[in-house]
Parts: sequence; C-alpha cells; structure tokens
Amino acid sequence: MMKVMYSLPESLTKDNVLICFKEIQEHVNKIKSGLNIDCTEVINIDSAGIALLLELITPHKFHHQIKLVNLSASIHELCALYQINL
Repeated sequence: MMKVMYSLPESLTKDNVLICFKEIQEHVNKIKSGLNIDCTEVINIDSAGIALLLELITPHKFHHQIKLVNLSASIHELCALYQINL
C-alpha cells in the first residue's frame, strides 16, 4: 500500500500546532496505509512545532504509521540547537 502525503504549513508554531495535530489525526484515522508528513515548506518553527514533530514520531501514538520526510533547514537548525534527532 502506498502512503498518503500530508504537507505541513510554512509556519509551525504555538499558534497552529493544535490545528495541525488534529488534521493529521483525522488523516491517520481515515487511512490504513500510513502517512508521510512533508516538512519542506516549514520556515517558521518554534519549540511547540518541534514538540509536535516529536509527538508524531512517537511509535506507540500512531502505531508507526507516520514518517517525517523532507525536513526543512529551519527544522534542522532548531533540532541542532535543542540537540534533538528527528
């Protein structure tokens, strides 16, 4: 089965992480093949955005159905600052 792609918005901050999380949950609940989360467009990200990404890749939360792909430079920079590997 082919995985479905979901693209994150340009901004992933405390202002919209809850909305993004709910949208992703809805996608995961509708599909059986898994979900690739495209992070290419993320330019603005804060600690809430990083927390969302960590939550999404927590294995027991979504039964390994979610994979982060195309991490943007902004995500890499903030992860390096926090010493986090996604």
